[in-house]
Parts: sequence; C-alpha cells; structure tokens
Amino acid sequence: MRSGDKVIARTSRPLALYESGFAPRWYVPREDIQQKELTPVEGQTFCPYKGLASYYDIGEAKKAAWSYREAYTEVGRVDDLVSFEPDKVEVYLDGERLHLEPGQQVVPHGVDRRLGTDEVLSH
Repeated sequence: MRSGDKVIARTSRPLALYESGFAPRWYVPREDIQQKELTPVEGQTFCPYKGLASYYDIGEAKKAAWSYREAYTEVGRVDDLVSFEPDKVEVYLDGERLHLEPGQQVVPHGVDRRLGTDEVLSH
C-alpha cells in the first residue's frame, strides 16, 4: 500500500474477506504496516457481521484505512488487521493496482442501516 511516495504497508500474508455483494476486502497484519503513518480518527461505524470499525487517516487521505480492533468471534481472523481503501491510497495485489469496484463502497445510511455504534457500545 502506498500513499504518494511512501510505502505504508507491505505484506506477503494478506487475508481476503469475501462478503455477499461486495468485492473482496484485503486485510494486512499490523506488523506489516508503518504504524506511524496511520492517524486514528474519532468515531466508529458498526457492521452487524464484524462489529465496530475504527478508522485511520493516512497523510491527507481521510479515513483511508480501517480495522475491527475487536471483531466478532465469527470473523475473528480479521481481528485487529487493517484494510485500505483503494480509492484513497494505492493498493497493489501481485503487482497490479486495485481500484474501487462497483458495489464496493458501503452506504452507511438507508432503510436497512439504522444501526449506530450506541446500540453496540451500551451492551
């Protein structure tokens, strides 16, 4: 993963997460990331399948990465790994740059998305 001339992450052990209706999301172990390049962002979002997501800015790229710091048990393999937005930073897989695919952008609001972090944090 690159942001401008900076290599943010390099891994030989990414984890692919496949969700119905979405392009694969690639997650990277924290040990393979230049942690100092990730700036935590206030606020979280809630996914009913994975839990609470925390976000990171990378340089000028806002919310360019996210992580489920305490993912639900069922998706524990992505717990504390980091995924990067291919439309905000350069993400390469086997030498080919990934691009945001149709349907990959999550729409946080809608008739079926009245979920907030408050209902999760209160339990």
